[in-house]
Amino acid sequence: MQDQAQQLPEGTLLVRVPATDRGWARTLPRVPAGRTLTVTVGLAELAPVPADDLVASGYRIVGVAADHRPLGRLVDVCVPPDLREAHPAWWASLAARADRIFDPRLGPVARVLAAELALHRGAASSG
Repeated sequence: MQDQAQQLPEGTLLVRVPATDRGWARTLPRVPAGRTLTVTVGLAELAPVPADDLVASGYRIVGVAADHRPLGRLVDVCVPPDLREAHPAWWASLAARADRIFDPRLGPVARVLAAELALHRGAASSG
């Protein structure tokens, strides 16, 4: 599992942010520099987000938790290190909204979040 996590850029973090409703994309800080970040959603009912909200904010949904194994009212944003370093104010704003921040380089994180990390990796490799 750890080898899979290493396919993400070294230092990539998974940022878990509470999401109360389908308007969650508007509550996150707009991704800078015209970049788009991948997001997984903890409940199916949070996924039908207006495309304009996602595009305007710079986020793209790449997966939704299964109904039989929901994660809850949250979204997980995959954030590469170069974006955090280049835009520290943006990073501070996103991190301040987070309930948790996971580092996939840690073995237990890589194992527990393997399926979710695979969704982010797959989206990154497909463009």
